[in-house]
Amino acid sequence: MNKKNIMSIYMQLFFAMAIAGSTIVISKLIVGKFPTFFGTTLTLIVAFIGITPAYIIKNKYQKVVPTKSEWKYLFAQAITGVVLFRMLSFYGLKMTSSIDAGIITSTTPAFIALIALFFLKERISKNMWIGIIFAMLGISMINVFSDMHNNDQLESQRVYGNLLIIFAVISEALFTIFRKKTQQIPAIHGSFHIIWIGLLFSVPFAFIDVDFTAVANYTMHDFLPIFYYGIFGSVISFFLWFNGVSKVSASIAGLFTGIMPVSAVILSFLLLDETIVWYHIVGIVLVLIGIFYGSKKKKI
Repeated sequence: MNKKNIMSIYMQLFFAMAIAGSTIVISKLIVGKFPTFFGTTLTLIVAFIGITPAYIIKNKYQKVVPTKSEWKYLFAQAITGVVLFRMLSFYGLKMTSSIDAGIITSTTPAFIALIALFFLKERISKNMWIGIIFAMLGISMINVFSDMHNNDQLESQRVYGNLLIIFAVISEALFTIFRKKTQQIPAIHGSFHIIWIGLLFSVPFAFIDVDFTAVANYTMHDFLPIFYYGIFGSVISFFLWFNGVSKVSASIAGLFTGIMPVSAVILSFLLLDETIVWYHIVGIVLVLIGIFYGSKKKKI
């Protein structure tokens, strides 16, 4: 690939993760109004409606039928990156702040690189290790100092919330790894399949916690975060991520997930009036340095 194509791929990964980071903030708004499973299902319904026309048009000119092996990994992507990631994030955000949750997602590159090392046999270069170390330094600084900052919530509740976010991060890492197993499937086709599969798994759970008497009281304003998550957080971000991640190593793709906490922290401040303090800034800078070094091809 030439430099122009590489930059285009990197920009797709960048914006995919910037949108993903924004969904952490949007999720905080959703869990404030909707039950977890019900909210998850609504976002997938919107996503399915949004992506279906694009899939039908694309499939007319490029018909792709996944193999039996590819179907297995598409189901795995739907379960980890769609169902588990959303449900764990939604539950976690009920107990922790979106800033903390956003920053915790910067551990994703480390999980992706380590999983890729064992399951994809990808070699982790010196630059990638440096990038991972910087990203981990950023998360460590924020987690250590946030213990003194988050005194408005019970400690045990915050810990459980952060733990759920960590499991969500692991699900996101597995989602990226499984995509490497289906990289021959075009982005639109792959996104469409994991969305309908995720919706299929989510609908039964939605009936568990939905309050039908409260549905009539929801306003259009309440549904705006649902629409955003469904279109931007699912269709657009999935397309950009699928298209980009199929052309780079899992480790490099993982480093771009460091954009998630940057986006989440900034939007938490702008939309939720959460406080950004000095260690958040330092952590963000460390994450950006990590992405810079990890995406470098030449030796340092």
